[in-house]
Amino acid sequence: MRTAAPLLPVLALALALALAGCGQPSGPPASSASPTSSDDPRFLPLASYDMSDEEVRTVGRARWTLARECMVRLGFGGLKNLDVDPVPAWPRRPEGTGVVQFVLYASDDHRYGVQDPGQAARYGYQAAWAEQERRYPQKDWTLSEFLALTGQFVREDPKSVHGHRIPRRGCLGEADRAIHGTNPQDRSDPVLSLETKSLQQGRQVPAWKAADSAWSACMRKAGYRYASPRDAEIGDDRQRQELQERLNGSSHDPEGPSALEKRTATADARCKQRTGYVRIVHAIDVRIQNRLIARNREALEAQRRWNEDAARTADEILNDRS
Repeated sequence: MRTAAPLLPVLALALALALAGCGQPSGPPASSASPTSSDDPRFLPLASYDMSDEEVRTVGRARWTLARECMVRLGFGGLKNLDVDPVPAWPRRPEGTGVVQFVLYASDDHRYGVQDPGQAARYGYQAAWAEQERRYPQKDWTLSEFLALTGQFVREDPKSVHGHRIPRRGCLGEADRAIHGTNPQDRSDPVLSLETKSLQQGRQVPAWKAADSAWSACMRKAGYRYASPRDAEIGDDRQRQELQERLNGSSHDPEGPSALEKRTATADARCKQRTGYVRIVHAIDVRIQNRLIARNREALEAQRRWNEDAARTADEILNDRS
């Protein structure tokens, strides 16, 4: 499972998190053993060039271990005993500091959208977020701690703290450079880009379009009009209705799924099951990924070596401090 990663804050706007793996190298939640059967919808050929769950955990712990040392060096002595196992969630900028920050999580387990009606009834389209919240403890940071950790400055944010210059991309960025040799955000990740390309190409395949149509027909019978699961997840019309409900005095928590979102997601998952949607699109996805691997093997092998080097460096960092 891979989670999406935060980009830099935007003044008075939301942070949009891209597809999995691009900005929070502290990594995805631990999951069960990696699937090996192409019949398992979690199986993705490109994943073999990515870090394993164990490597991700090792790199995450090393990253936060180095970041903790950096924070102490910058004068945050109270963080000397910060727990880094499990690693903390990606730091959130404190409220009331001029930035509105929304965080969206994605994972390979939800590559084709919601699939479990029970999970959908509980979390709507936010199951990946709920999993992230369970796996990674969220900590409240002061603004100075947030800036020192991330180096994500806006407006007149101070670039120094306690008389020390904040490293480029903050202490977490400094840790990344020690582990990877560079910041992951500054280089192209062929695994991520090809996984995205595979979805883009797959959606143009007639069999995928037919699966969308069958799912859409099922949804119409349930009272919903969406051309594809992606449209249902984005849910512009649903969001407008939710906004209207809030304006009319609804007590719905804006950070959680509304009753409407839960009902829509549940119908979505049931229609995927009834039409065999995931089985169809996953098979197409696997074929396309295998073809992309054959065409991009050199870049993918280089990425695999880069990941292995980082995991090895991270393991040495942890051993040196044990």
